[in-house]
Amino acid sequence: MTDTPDTLRPLLARAETALNAGRFDDMHAALDAAFAIDPGCLAGLWTYTYGTRFAAHDAVLERIESYARQPGLAPPLRAQLLFMRAKALDDLGRHAETFEVVLEANETKGATFDTPAITALTHRLITAVRAAPDIRLNAQGPRMIFVLGMPRSGTSLIAQMLGAHPAITNLGERVALGPALERRQTGANPHLAFLDGIDQARLETARARYLDGVPEAGIFVDKMPENYLFAWAIPMLFPDALILHMRRDRLATCWSCYKNDFREGHRYSYDWADLTAQYDRHLNLCALGRERAGEAWHEVSLDRLTAHPEQVLTPILAALGLSWDAACAAPERAGGAMPTLSKWQVRQGIDPAMAQGWRAYEPMIRARLEGAR
Repeated sequence: MTDTPDTLRPLLARAETALNAGRFDDMHAALDAAFAIDPGCLAGLWTYTYGTRFAAHDAVLERIESYARQPGLAPPLRAQLLFMRAKALDDLGRHAETFEVVLEANETKGATFDTPAITALTHRLITAVRAAPDIRLNAQGPRMIFVLGMPRSGTSLIAQMLGAHPAITNLGERVALGPALERRQTGANPHLAFLDGIDQARLETARARYLDGVPEAGIFVDKMPENYLFAWAIPMLFPDALILHMRRDRLATCWSCYKNDFREGHRYSYDWADLTAQYDRHLNLCALGRERAGEAWHEVSLDRLTAHPEQVLTPILAALGLSWDAACAAPERAGGAMPTLSKWQVRQGIDPAMAQGWRAYEPMIRARLEGAR
């Protein structure tokens, strides 16, 4: 495995762009050219892993396993290779092996996360929200749909389904709401400072900051999962917005996070206790958001969405003044880039089995992870 030379960079960029857009044949063509230059290119191996369903005797898997066995690898690099190997073994249905490799990958990653500090900050935020005046701006365009929830809970799928409707545009994961609700240079946490002395003018400024770059008219989806942190503010800024909280079984959600390498962020996901604590904090923050949003808040089960898409989405669309459109049931045909770990699953279409793969691991999770707490 070597550093990425200049000859590889355009091929890798082309492969990742194709993967995010769901053009898997183009992705493989670019990766074939990249691997001809460097068979051990880490970025290429990662793109291949998350854009391919591995089959037996896959030459790329053999290379990943060979590289992971090399002595002296830095822990972050070894962890990344182990997460790739776990994904391949899962594709092959080798569940017991997958489970052990996932445990090793997370231990090797060595990520740290201060759960007590984040729990205390969350409590302070909830207390501050409840103490602050509930000011609501007037509803004015555009019409927003916020899709939020834990990672791996189905946020990408429902956003893609809604974005397939001819009247709705999927904006993807906008990193905009959190920064819009910051008040810096106070010496305090910027979100707590935003709530201190909150008034209509501050909310107007926050809404304008959030909407920078969004067209003035239309219906738009923001599917940043972590907006659950700021769900309390959405009804204040956008009183006509819909908020969709994607729900999935707690163990299923946590296992899906735990077995994947997010590469950036989500540092809580590499320790089972930290991860499950984050899941519970997310529920507390969503409960606060639901109190504020009332009927604008929709709890959406991933299992129900995949089993009965029209039944689940029809009332949501009706709240927007829209009717069901058959395009919503074919998210794999919707355009747009999807730079998330769900890019492969969503491009395969709606399959009720897609949310049930974790069941093969449930006994191991309960015995080895939940049982160890």
